[in-house]
Amino acid sequence: MDVPATILESERLVYRRHVPEDLGAYCSMMADPEFRRMSGGLPLTREQAEESFGHVMQGEHDDPGPMRLWATVSKADDTYIGRCGLYRPEPGGSSVETTGVLAYCIARPYWDQGFATEAARAFVRYGFDVLGLDRIVAGTSPTNKASNTILRRLGMVRNAGSGPAFDTVLVNPALGL
Repeated sequence: MDVPATILESERLVYRRHVPEDLGAYCSMMADPEFRRMSGGLPLTREQAEESFGHVMQGEHDDPGPMRLWATVSKADDTYIGRCGLYRPEPGGSSVETTGVLAYCIARPYWDQGFATEAARAFVRYGFDVLGLDRIVAGTSPTNKASNTILRRLGMVRNAGSGPAFDTVLVNPALGL
C-alpha cells in the first residue's frame, strides 16, 4: 500500500515522510542524553545519527506502507519535533498483521507541551479506524513517568504476560472484547 507524503494531521502536528532537511533536528534529538535515556539507548554521535537517519530514509523508500515512525512536525512553524507512529512487531507472533506498536519520540525541547499525548491519540485512532488493527501495544520504562501517564490516559493497561518489550496493550473497542 503506497501512502502519501503526509499520512495524518492532528490539531497542532503533521505526520509526514522524512525529508533531508530533517537531518539536523533528528541528529540533535538522537544526541540528547536525556532523550536517549527515556527512549532506550545511548546518545548517538553525529556520524551515528546521520547513519541512523539514512536508514530511516531508506526504509521509507523500500517500504512505502503506513506502518512506520513518521516525521512529526509542528504546524505552527514547520519545525521537526520528533518521530511518531505505529510499526509492526517483530515477525513470529500470531497477531503480527493485526497488531501495531505505538511509539512517540518527541525531542526534549518539546516535552511537557502535550505533543506526545496528541500524537499518541492520533495514531491510536488511525490504527483502529484506518488500518483496522485489533490491538495496539507499547512499551515504556517504569521510570518514564510521563510516557506511562500517556499510556494510561489512552486506556492502555499493563499486561504482565506480554514481556518487557511491549508491556501495555489497548484492544480495538470495535471488537467488543
